[in-house]
Amino acid sequence: MHRYLLQIGPVTIYSYGAMLALAFITATYLAVKRAKREGIEGTKIVDLSLYILLSSILGARILFVALSWDYYKEHLADIFKVWEGGLVFYGGLISAFFTAVWFLKKNRLSIWKVGDILSVPLALGIAIGRIGCFLNGCCYGEISFAYGISFPAKDNPPVFSQQVWDSLISPRAVCSLPVIPTQLYESAAYLLIFFLILLLERRKHFAGFSFWMFILLYSFFRFIIEGFRYYDANFVFGAFTASQLISVILFIIALTALMLGARKVH
Repeated sequence: MHRYLLQIGPVTIYSYGAMLALAFITATYLAVKRAKREGIEGTKIVDLSLYILLSSILGARILFVALSWDYYKEHLADIFKVWEGGLVFYGGLISAFFTAVWFLKKNRLSIWKVGDILSVPLALGIAIGRIGCFLNGCCYGEISFAYGISFPAKDNPPVFSQQVWDSLISPRAVCSLPVIPTQLYESAAYLLIFFLILLLERRKHFAGFSFWMFILLYSFFRFIIEGFRYYDANFVFGAFTASQLISVILFIIALTALMLGARKVH
């Protein structure tokens, strides 16, 4: 609801970017602490985190632009305005995964061991990042007068500009129509994942358990919450959104990996 945290002359600090920075710093700090308990150098995790950050932003932006190409082909300069929002997590996850595999193999680190280390910080980081989406007014839900929240017209948040574009409200309106705050639902869901994995990993499991549990729970909650998200027609494939289809695929892969891993333990 507050897109800009601070404006000093030509310098603007965006809420979205600030929350992403906070998410990255918090997640990296936690990952380093977890890595040290496993005998892994903290500097390696910091380096890995930087690689993941850059690759995930690139991958998330590419997927978002691809799904919104009807708009961006007419506004090419807007492709680079990442600070205004517009990232698809799954694009970032896929890009970050392959980047991490390359980094870990290069540094001779166990993929699944590090995956387990990163799963908890990742859940917390995403929970923080989604608050940035709420402040920015992006990644919002469908219109709901019973359960929705209106966003003020000030600073022209994405939800307001989209409703103006759809002729749902006047450009002179003081706020948007109420929409379901799916950003906060997601933040709460990923915070729950954070605590669940912390609780579950107290018991001895196979290498990769925490990582695959994160993928399983994330895809489950993402699929459900996606059903309440607002999407332009270009985002929908049949009855499901692109993120829902990816969620189903990842859920099946994660469930299979957990079942196979459990068999090895027993």
